[in-house]
Amino acid sequence: MNAWQAHRSLSPEQKQIIATKTIDLNRKPDELIQLLTPLAGYDRVVDKLRTPMGCTGAFLVVACIPLFFLFSSSGWEWMFGLIFLAVLAIAILALTTWNWTKKVDLSDNLRGTALPILNIFREDFARDEPVHLHLDLRPPTHVEKKTSESEPYKHGAYYKIIDCMYADPWMSGEAVLHDGTALKWSVVDSIRERKKTKRNPRGKIKSKTKYTKKTEIEVQLGMRTKTYAVTAPNDAEVKSGEKKNVITMSRRMRSADLNPIKPTAFVDLVAAVYKNARLTRKEA
Repeated sequence: MNAWQAHRSLSPEQKQIIATKTIDLNRKPDELIQLLTPLAGYDRVVDKLRTPMGCTGAFLVVACIPLFFLFSSSGWEWMFGLIFLAVLAIAILALTTWNWTKKVDLSDNLRGTALPILNIFREDFARDEPVHLHLDLRPPTHVEKKTSESEPYKHGAYYKIIDCMYADPWMSGEAVLHDGTALKWSVVDSIRERKKTKRNPRGKIKSKTKYTKKTEIEVQLGMRTKTYAVTAPNDAEVKSGEKKNVITMSRRMRSADLNPIKPTAFVDLVAAVYKNARLTRKEA
């Protein structure tokens, strides 16, 4: 299935999500997964199309230059003219497609982290209780997520370095688990984008961009006191109540790219709380 067929197969609601790149829904677990799974598949198809279209378009634009001179100075103007126009048309089509894939692209966090988490907890969510899910599927370095930009500075061989900082609170949610535990969670990425420019010994200017991402995952579990006796992990915050004990845990991760975090990082936090909880005698 190509990208256009995949897009046509989506429902109006799914197309609206692609347009806004925002999800803020209260749905039962199965309904959420049913809604998001085709979007993840569609995004995978679009990602596979983007790079070939961009490379093809750029290559053909460069190829048009010698064809133009052949067209203008050769005795075979008509033949080179037809070839030039054909190559130019294909280049425009490829670049137009590449630009379209950028506009409809969704953050890889959807299929790399958010949807896998929903699938992992599918059997643990209370079937009749809605899951509230908020997702910001815009690019992590979207202009509206930028919090600061440094003045250009020098370091070593690089005569121009600019650091941009981004805050991306891209996921949060609330759900009730089948044992009555209230689960809340959030994932926030803090990103540093560093653009560096230097001139090599031959005088050629080279630029590169590097990323550093810090991710903070926080989970909060409200566990019924009549069901669980909780011994919280050392790094957890506990608020004891008459009906529920609320345990909050967080984890900070660091990476040198913008790839989605593994869903196991989230699962491990929830599992750490349950590992230190035991059923009360009545429930046992």
